[in-house]
Amino acid sequence: MILKELTEREKLIVLECLKCVASGEVIYHDWEFSIIMNVTPEEIKQMVKEWPEVNLSNNTVYYAINDSMNNLLGYPHSKQTIWDEYFAFPREEVKRVFRKWKDNNAVE
Repeated sequence: MILKELTEREKLIVLECLKCVASGEVIYHDWEFSIIMNVTPEEIKQMVKEWPEVNLSNNTVYYAINDSMNNLLGYPHSKQTIWDEYFAFPREEVKRVFRKWKDNNAVE
């Protein structure tokens, strides 16, 4: 669970994804949230509060980062067409950061 390979801008993109998921506006905090995210809404909110002092050895942190980015990019939440209303960063840049995150955090 490595963030140090990310630039400061890339870390901001990760944090923005976490904040978006924590808000419940794009990925709703409903009965399936914990199923698709592998964490609870409360855990995501706590991570946002603690950022950047998150415990990278904690699996919850890994799942929160990984699944926030993955589900914002791919989950059918019907917000892709209004992406700019929720994000300061373009979708393609979030995709690039997610690929970099995955490449640096591959499970062996």
